[in-house]
Amino acid sequence: MNVSSFFARRRPLTILLAAGLTLAACSGAPAARTPELPHPGQLLTAEPQGGLPDASQNLRISYVSTSYLGQNTVVYGRVSLPATPPPPGGYPVISWGEGATGVAPQCAPSLVGSASSDAYLDEWLKRGYAVVRTDYAGWGAAGPRPELNQKSNADAIVDIVTAAHSASDKLSNDWMAAGHSEGGGAALWTAGLSDHARAKYTLKGAIAIAPTGPGILKFIDDVINGKPISQLVQMLLAWTVAGAHVTDPTIDLHQLVTDHMMPQVDAAKASCKTAQLPQLQPGQYLKSGKETDKLAAFLRRQDPSSLTMNVPVLIIQGDKDQTTVTPDTTQQMIRSLCDHGASIEYKSYQGENHGSVIGASRMDAFSFAASAFAGSAPKNSC
Repeated sequence: MNVSSFFARRRPLTILLAAGLTLAACSGAPAARTPELPHPGQLLTAEPQGGLPDASQNLRISYVSTSYLGQNTVVYGRVSLPATPPPPGGYPVISWGEGATGVAPQCAPSLVGSASSDAYLDEWLKRGYAVVRTDYAGWGAAGPRPELNQKSNADAIVDIVTAAHSASDKLSNDWMAAGHSEGGGAALWTAGLSDHARAKYTLKGAIAIAPTGPGILKFIDDVINGKPISQLVQMLLAWTVAGAHVTDPTIDLHQLVTDHMMPQVDAAKASCKTAQLPQLQPGQYLKSGKETDKLAAFLRRQDPSSLTMNVPVLIIQGDKDQTTVTPDTTQQMIRSLCDHGASIEYKSYQGENHGSVIGASRMDAFSFAASAFAGSAPKNSC
């Protein structure tokens, strides 16, 4: 699908909230600034659109959230309702954060899709949960995409819950954050945020599947020190570098990235997949020095390890994960979160990798959610 035509198709079918507010900004005009947009969590548009197969209703929505610059911005997302009648009080809500899909304009999660995530989330629907999925901030005119900016990602996860309540009157006030990889890290950030949308809508817990954390910083150190990496992880490195530069434009990419690696970064800005590019060798990725220190500082700020979790958390890890999310670094993060008073249930899955652990962990996730929504304290591994 052509990205410009996709954004141009967003038409307000529900409400127009502010004089002069239009979604024409999403076709190439400058991103709307704070005075032109209502408060975060405000629903802007909602329209029927295909989504999870077992939903009774799938909506594509736009809503207001907060950009990496701290300004109000337009974000897109999806709302899916179960086919079963809502229970008293409405459907409990799962707010999902997708893993990294790229940084180019056409790489928004709802544009590229994820078969593994869709199958997983459809199972939540079958069990009577409403599912909302944010695209995060930084697409279309609101771009560029600040990959791994976890405060902005977490804001988008929170604000879509508020917006979804304006799109449907069948939702419970109770909800849970969940996500995979970058989205798993964002779910932890959501659990550690001071709530601005939770006085009315109650966060009951968080499920973090293969969550990003201190492993990314270790990965950068390994790359600098000459450790070989796969083409897949090479692509993740390109996304990480490009996203870090968006959040911190003082990072000089030409001083950070080698001449061998720069085509990978340029490709990441234009395409959702760069794995077809040549496999680089150790020493051909990044240059050590001041710019590497800036990159490390950015990644350190995105690590949720030092946050205080406000709700029970389930952390899920595959023991064969060889991306930037390894069993050792996840356990390091858990120790730190426990030291900060977290209540964490930790589950490790033998033989599962970064992607396969999504489906492998679903029964434990359902059990955790049932306990948390019921007000029971899940098992604490701390």
